[in-house]
This record gives sequence, C-alpha cells and structure tokens, in this order.
Amino acid sequence: MKKITYTLIGSILFLIVMAGCSSSGDSKDGGEKVKLQLGHALSDGTPASDLINDMAEKISEKTDGRVEIDVFPNSQLGSETEMLEQVQLGTMESAAIMVGTMQSLDMKMAIEDLPYMWKDIEHAREAYKGEFGDYLAKVMDEKGMKKIGYVEWGFRHITNNKKPIVTPEDVEGLKIRVAQSKLRIDAFEELNALPTAMAFSEVYGALQQGALDAQENPLANIVAPKFNEVQKYLSLTGHFYNTIMMVVDNDTWDKISAEDQKVILEESERISKEVQVKNDEVELEYIEELKSKGMLVNDDVDTNAFREKMLPVYDEWEKDVFGEELMDIYRDASGW
Repeated sequence: MKKITYTLIGSILFLIVMAGCSSSGDSKDGGEKVKLQLGHALSDGTPASDLINDMAEKISEKTDGRVEIDVFPNSQLGSETEMLEQVQLGTMESAAIMVGTMQSLDMKMAIEDLPYMWKDIEHAREAYKGEFGDYLAKVMDEKGMKKIGYVEWGFRHITNNKKPIVTPEDVEGLKIRVAQSKLRIDAFEELNALPTAMAFSEVYGALQQGALDAQENPLANIVAPKFNEVQKYLSLTGHFYNTIMMVVDNDTWDKISAEDQKVILEESERISKEVQVKNDEVELEYIEELKSKGMLVNDDVDTNAFREKMLPVYDEWEKDVFGEELMDIYRDASGW
C-alpha cells in the first residue's frame, strides 16, 4: 500500500515539474517579458514622434508591463542606416525607419523615392494598406524584421536661400541636401541640381554655414528643427511622399506572446490612423507658423513640369532594380 502511495505521489510531482517547465519554456503561452529599444530619426514634437511615444506607453499599460518600449528619437542611436544595421545585427530590437532608407538592405525599398509617384495623398495612403505595403513588408521580413506598422511622414517640400522654386529650372545648380538614397540623388540630378546625401542631424549646421543652399523635408520636419532660422524660402513642391516602417527584430518578436503581439499590432494601427488625421489638421498651421517666423512660402509650383522632368528615373530603376512585378503593383495603386 505504501509502495503504491509513494509511486502515486512521485507521479504527481513529476507532472507538476513538467508542467512548470513547459510553461516557462513557451513564450507564446507564458508571456515572456520583453524590453525593446526603438530608435528613429523623427524630431520631437512632430505628430509621428509624439504618437510613437503614446504607442509605447499604451503597449506597456495593456500588456501589464510584459512589453516595455524605450523610444530614442532624433537619431540618438545613430542615423537611420546605422539603426537599421543594429536591428539586423540584433543589437537593437526595434526601429521606425523611412521606407526609402531601407534600400541599404534591399534596393527594392528605394521605390518610395520615386518622384511624384502618387496621384494624390489618398492613393498613397491606400497603397500602404494594400498589396504595395504587403510587398515591402515581405522584403523586410526576409531581412529578419517584422513589420508592425506604417506611420505617415508626408510629402516633402524644398526650402532654400536663393529664390522661390516654381519650375524645374529654378532648381538648377542648387546645392541641396537629400537623405542617403541613390534614387533621390538621381531624381534631383535630372533637374540639374547638386544633391548631397547627408545625415539629418548635420543639416542645420550645413545650412547655417552656407555649405548647402537648400534641403527638402515634410513640413513637420521643417518646423521642428527650426529651419526657418537658416532658410528664407519654402516652396510646396511635394516631390516625394514618405512613410515610416516600424519594425521589430524577428527573434525578439518571437519571444512576445500571441496576446501581446496582438496588442502591439492594434496600437500600431491606431497611431497610423491618428498620424494621418493629425497631419491633415496641422498642415496649414505649419505653413502659417513658418510665415509668421519670416519664411516666404510659395505654393505656385508647376508640379506637372517637375514630374515630367524627373520621369526618366522610373524606366531606369524599373529595369535595373525594381523589376516588372513590383512596378506593376505600384502602378495599380498609383492612381495615374
């Protein structure tokens, strides 16, 4: 009788130990606590930056602290290219990086830098919700990164110290800073400008010292770094449309429980919508603020002439880089 009792007790203890081991070893069920560093190059005070902070706070609250995200804005952890490399190497868990910058890992991601690629903002926004956005996410997944969402950065415009930009001829010979993108350089060279790739953190000083005549950015990133202090003219060229892709290292993503992954994706989708609404609300406010600070704002830009002048890069890059499949997906969504 005692032998049977001891055997039964031993069996129960064995089952308890095994159940405990199974629970702690399976992060999908156990909800392993994960801490992420999320770096980006966005300026503090912009809708995208503010809402990424809000997303991080809400994720911590809704996961009861199982997922903690420390956000580092303003390129504190390096340039976009450097941060992307850190995520790929696993030394940083997460980042919010402009899609075009991701060409450092796969040149197809440069497609976002095609000039005047969307007929209007509605087509641009819908494209990232659909097959175009899914295609780009798949490219990055193959590089070891999970896309958790897109955040709108917006249309880019030119500021300079020479004159208002109305026609493509007004850009000729202009020393203009562009992000580190070969396609952007090619596009501005079609206008006979003198594009210089430079990290965003260096732009203000270069403009102040006269090493550059001009730069191009969305309105939020013209207001926040106070480019009005070193630039006289703003021309609403709207030549590129940028989106930020928020990614998490795949190994880190796999440590997060399915329940907490759902929270992250829901919060990402929420701020994606809210950024778009906020961008629409503040666009006129940004323009009026820049005017009040002395900038001369020009909205009389011949965008059709600009697009026509820059179109040769489409054929060149489709043939050499993007391929027909990706370009067909883009064309179906473009609205042109």
